[in-house]
Amino acid sequence: GAIVFCGKMQSSIVFDVPRSTVRKPRPMALTSPYFRNVPQLTAASTNSPWLGSGSSGHGVHLVQFGLIDLGFPMPKSVGGTGLSPDGVYGSETVQKVKEFQRSTHGGAPIKDDGAVGRNTMAKLDRALASFTHKVRVHIFVVVTPDAPVATAETTAKELYGHYGINFEVASIQSLALTAAEETEFSQHGLLFARMKELAEAHTSVRIRPNEIMVFYIRRFNPDTDLALSKANHTGAVTRIKKNADASTLAHEVAHNLIDSPRGVSEHVAHKQNILATLPRTTPFVLSFEQIQQMRRNIRLLRA
Repeated sequence: GAIVFCGKMQSSIVFDVPRSTVRKPRPMALTSPYFRNVPQLTAASTNSPWLGSGSSGHGVHLVQFGLIDLGFPMPKSVGGTGLSPDGVYGSETVQKVKEFQRSTHGGAPIKDDGAVGRNTMAKLDRALASFTHKVRVHIFVVVTPDAPVATAETTAKELYGHYGINFEVASIQSLALTAAEETEFSQHGLLFARMKELAEAHTSVRIRPNEIMVFYIRRFNPDTDLALSKANHTGAVTRIKKNADASTLAHEVAHNLIDSPRGVSEHVAHKQNILATLPRTTPFVLSFEQIQQMRRNIRLLRA
């Protein structure tokens, strides 16, 4: 006869969990200025993916630089015409990551597998928690630039922060020059002392020799440059033309900080370097050699 089931049937069907309820690891909020806002490192902080042998890119470059700053030299990875450090996760990087993992930098030692994932990224973030240096900049706006000053400032802060440098804008002032003074300001050979005199005559700002003055101006005469910088032991100054792009502030301050006519401040071939000729490509970088030279400059102060 027929089989009759009493009560509720027990279903053996297993339904898929809706995708919206599946929790993915939340990216770590990296707080070190060396590593903030770098997609490759944010991904590594959740192992999605981690960095290891064969990886390459901006994030690897910054990890390598951070390791060097922590006292793990990487002579094979610096120098050359490309990125410096080279951003290539080779055998030297694997070895230095292992040494870092075994160290007490950023906390107790962890498994020394030579890869940078969640635990190693957290340890690096703690080990490089703050700025090592700072540069102080005063900005004087003679004419409103096409690229907003706030955008240029943000670009500079992020670039320099990735190398442990706090890009500190000490003041932003509108500089209302007379027509004659503005014409004077457009001259290529205008002396540093005269620019400082005009800035201090029209504002309450007083500039120290270890600070940088930046002026946004309408034009140069002759009108052949987007920006000009000069620096010596008594001070540093940059003039940026109205139609320069937002990366020009960071570019010119790098010249002020390096201050070497035939050194590593010269325009470089690698298009990500902030001192490359236009067009530069993001994300912007500096080289190990450039940072070494900056650290010998009186305007790069200890943080």
